[in-house]
Amino acid sequence: NWGYVDAVTGKIVHVINRLETFDVPATAHTRYSGVRTIMTDSLSPTNFVLKETNRGAGATIDTKNLQNGSSYASAVNFTNTSTVWPLIYDNAALDAHFGAEKTYDFYYNLYGYHSYDNAGAAINSFVHYNTNYVNAFWNGSVMTYGDGDGFQYSPLTSMEIVGHEITHAVTENSAALVYSGESGALNESFSDIMGNSIRFLNDPSNATWLVGDQIVIPG
Repeated sequence: NWGYVDAVTGKIVHVINRLETFDVPATAHTRYSGVRTIMTDSLSPTNFVLKETNRGAGATIDTKNLQNGSSYASAVNFTNTSTVWPLIYDNAALDAHFGAEKTYDFYYNLYGYHSYDNAGAAINSFVHYNTNYVNAFWNGSVMTYGDGDGFQYSPLTSMEIVGHEITHAVTENSAALVYSGESGALNESFSDIMGNSIRFLNDPSNATWLVGDQIVIPG
């Protein structure tokens, strides 16, 4: 960083971040979708973050670790020393990141829709929510994914679930269907349909019209 200090008071009056970053392709060994290409943010030749800053028309796709907590402010970045993110790394995070990228592509490439609000909003995903949490949700601003209970359910980050949750954000920012009664049922059904369409488009050999079939143990 460059810092500017008041010569009289000694107070720091301005700081400029000199760290230059850019997106680079990486190989992700995901849990549910096999080996896939994702985009990551390169901070240095040996420091990569699970974040993309310029997808499509310039959207940010950011995936962070809640560390089994519930405070979004305390979430940390996923980092790696190379562009190969192995299966043993954290495949719940890799699936969430890959799914978010492909969901953005689905809406942008097929419909010209730029992120979930058609205005380039960052798609922020948080994994490892709480402990033994069997759910995933859109809370009005971010996507959140639990790890499952480890007995009946594994992490809720399969592609159709990711697409389902981000589609809730699309619906909220377009049709604005009230989440109650028949309009709530339509809201859920649109998320199911679009989530599975995203899976059929990107993983046709393993796609089904079921939601969450991959997260049920043993699968």
